[in-house]
This record gives sequence, structure tokens and C-alpha cells, in this order.
Amino acid sequence: MKNVLHRPTPRFPLRAAVKCSNAVVSPAARRLVVALLAGVVSVLAVLAATGLLTGSPVGAADNSDGPRLYCGAGITPATADQHSNWKGGVVIAFSRSEACPDPIPSAALPILRLAVATDGDAAWSMTRLGWLYAALIGLVTAVAAWAASAGGPTRALALIAPLAPLADPDFARFFISTFSEPAGLLGTYVLMCGATVLAVTSRRHGVERVVGLALASGGGLLAATTKTAYLPLLLVAVALCLITAVKMGRAPRGRVRWSDRVAGPVAAALVLLAAVGPVTSALDWQSRVYPVVNAHNIIFTTLLPEAGPAAAAAVGLPPGALQSSGRGDDGLGPELNTIPGWQSAIGDHPDAARRSAYRDLAAHPAALARAIGVAMQATRGSEIDYLLSAPLPGGVNAPSVVHATGSMGNDGQALRTWLDGMAAPWWSSLLAALGIAAGVAGLLLRPRNWGVAALTRVAGLAAVGAVGLAITAVLGDGFYEIAKHVWLAAYLLDVTLLALIGAVVVLGSEAVLRAVRASRADSSPGREETGSTKRPAYAR
Repeated sequence: MKNVLHRPTPRFPLRAAVKCSNAVVSPAARRLVVALLAGVVSVLAVLAATGLLTGSPVGAADNSDGPRLYCGAGITPATADQHSNWKGGVVIAFSRSEACPDPIPSAALPILRLAVATDGDAAWSMTRLGWLYAALIGLVTAVAAWAASAGGPTRALALIAPLAPLADPDFARFFISTFSEPAGLLGTYVLMCGATVLAVTSRRHGVERVVGLALASGGGLLAATTKTAYLPLLLVAVALCLITAVKMGRAPRGRVRWSDRVAGPVAAALVLLAAVGPVTSALDWQSRVYPVVNAHNIIFTTLLPEAGPAAAAAVGLPPGALQSSGRGDDGLGPELNTIPGWQSAIGDHPDAARRSAYRDLAAHPAALARAIGVAMQATRGSEIDYLLSAPLPGGVNAPSVVHATGSMGNDGQALRTWLDGMAAPWWSSLLAALGIAAGVAGLLLRPRNWGVAALTRVAGLAAVGAVGLAITAVLGDGFYEIAKHVWLAAYLLDVTLLALIGAVVVLGSEAVLRAVRASRADSSPGREETGSTKRPAYAR
């Protein structure tokens, strides 16, 4: 009599154990575990990169931009002169004060205010802002990982591309700073997480796709309302929403109905409407506070060096002004109004001068292309060496001394020397071109492997965003502080590179697996080769 209680030992005990565990743990529980792990890893990565995990924080020193933001949060640097700019390090300690009436309109301000509100003491530390950003990164990552794992837990691995660069102190240290940039980095990260979710899911994943749309549109909105220079990321988010389909109700498999195309355009319209007020307010503030500075930098650091002497006449400057070509408004040299013709051409009419500069750049596309190429090359300087990272003790009594380097772009010759010292100066432009080409191929060719399709699209989106930021950096402030102004583009190029590497790895892995399967098929018993066709022995 057969023993019905006897069960043979499985040939592959590990595989059997995995199947058993999959039967015990529900798919929903597995997705929650993936989300939790991803969130924890992202928080630890940011805390380690900022030094908060080890108690040795690193940040980004103020270059005089800080007061326009932190005054709106009601805090003052705890230094001898109550200033934080150019102190030879990062001012961490602050004290409470009355909020100023006209801070910069930026999405970074509510985040800073929230960080300040978490501590009611009279003294406040900038490290609290770093902890808050780390928590926000963790929350976004967890939500994105949950949505991305709808098609399987391994699909959440695609989030490595936008997450890994945050482990680089060149980017993470800005979370402990008085700049608006960290909020822009957060918004860009949210946008890329949303793009990744949309890339690894299909339209049948309705809820997850809605989450992806919310992340992508919300990230673009956060970035654009942080700094007007980040407006290209809003356009990227809108374009992504417009081409995204979300299955609504029941429909035949493979068929896209008109109702499936509603959610994306609705998200695009809502984010555009939400951006109108904040962006308009920020543009008005910028034109009211910095009209002369921006016009001078565009003309003297970019137009005159790239378009040549004829450009001086185009903006109403005499030939004598060319002696100051390449000089930015850094406050280090003589007064700008000592430049021949400067006061009448720029000082009295900055808006008209800026428009004339734009017209002349448009008339000289080669000069504009060279300027954009410089901006792309400047992404190689993401460390921004003139913004020091070491923290300063509270109450420090240090003079404000500008630490100018070539990457600051305040001196044309120093900038060229810095750029000429780079190996492979064409790398950033080539990487952007490869990313865009891969993205187009991923959209048009629709690779069968989900990993290749998703990662190429993410690479293309990040590359387009990087080029857009480089263009607005040049048109916004010329080459002045170009490394800082294309810092976020440098992050997107890192995302592009990692996504392309991921796609290549997936392709290589697929080829290896295919070769292994073919080898096993060749060596399996009961199969013979007839001509070039392999058939089982029983089929002969």
C-alpha cells in the first residue's frame, strides 16, 4: 500500500522555499516591504552623504543668496555680524528674528519654515533642514517604490537611477544650506521618480499610474516654483503627462480608448494652472530686485565673449566697453558704472538691454550654441569648489571674503582656464545626446524587455531636462556662477548615465541568459540536429 504521507525531497530546495514563501506572503505585503526598504535606504543614503548619520555634517556655504530666503523664515545667522555670506564655511547656527516683508517667492521657503517650526528653541540649527529633506526623500521613494512594484518587485530597482546620485555629497550637501536649490533638487527627484513609475508600469495599472502622474506633475511644479530657472522641468513634466495613458474601466486588451487619454492631460492642465501664480510672482520679484545684475552678466560674461565686438554696438555699448568683456557683477572690481557707456546702455535700461542681448544671440546661433556648450561642460563642476562645505561654530567672528575660482564665472579668463583644464570637455554634451537618442528609441521602437524600455525613456527625459536647464542658465545670468546654475543639470546627467548603464546591463544579462538557454537546449538528451534545425528525437 502506497504511503500517501510520504513526499519526495524536492530537487531544488531553495526554489521550493521561495515558492512556499511567496504562497505565504501576499503580493500586497511584498510591495509594502519593498516600499519600506526603499524608503529606509534612501534616507540612509542622504544622511550618510550629508554627514548627519555620523554627526559630521557638510553643507554649502552662502554666497550672499541666503538672506533673501532665510529672512522670510524669521531666522538670523548666529555670527558676530549676523551675516552668513563668504565666511569661509557653512553657518549652521541661527537665532530667531522677525520675518522680513519681501523674501524671495520660492517653494523652498515653506520647507524652510517647516524645518524652523519643528524646534521652538531660540537657537536653531541648519541640520534640522537636512533631516527634513532626508525624510521627504524617504517618503517619496517609498511611495514610488510601491507604485513601481505593481508589475513585480524587481521593477522598483529602476529607481536606483534617480536615487543613487543623492548619495553623492556634491548634491546632498545642499540640503544643509541657505539656498533654494535643495527644494529644486527635491522637486527634480520627485519628477524623475514619477517618470520611472510611469515607465515601468502599463496603463492597466490604474492606481499606480495615477501615483506616477501625481509624482511627475508635482515634482515639476515644485522645481519650477523653487526657481524660475527650473521652468524647463515643468515643461518636461507636462509633456510626460500628455503622453501618459491610464486605463479607465474595462476595455479590450491592447486597445487604448479615448477615456484612457484623459487623466494625463488633466494632470498637465492642473499643474500648469497651479504654476501660473507662483511663477508670475517669482518673475516679478526677479525683475524688480535683479534687473541690472542679470542684464550685465548676460551681456558681459556671455554675449561679448561669444559674439564678438560687433555685439557691443548691438546693445548700445561703445568699443571701450570691450575691455571689461568677461567680467561678472561680483562686487570685487571697480563700480560697474565706470565701464564706458554702461550706465546709459544697461544701468538705466536693463530690460531693454537684456532684450537686445537676446536678439543678438538669436541672430548668431553659433555663438548661442557655443554658450550652451560651455554650460553643458560646466556641469562637470558639480562640486562647486567656491562654495565651501565645512561647518562653522556658532558665534564665529569672520570677515566676509569672496573665495572666487574659475567655476564661479566672474572672470572670463579664469573661467576658460578652468574649462580648458577638463579632460574630455565634450563628455556632458555627448552624454545628453546619447540619452536623448536612447529615449527616442525607447519610445518609437518599444523594446520587449521592460527594463530596457523603461531605463531608456528615463535617460531621455533626464537628458532633455539637463539641456533645458543649461539653456535657461545661460539666458538667465550668462556665465556668472555657471557651475552653480547648472548644478541641477549635473544631477540629471548623472541620472542619464545610470539609466543608460542600467539599460546596457539589462541587455547584456538578457543576451547571457539567452545563450545559456540555447546551450542547455543543445546539450539536452533526446534532441538531434537536422541541418540547421533542432528537433526532438520522437519527431523524426
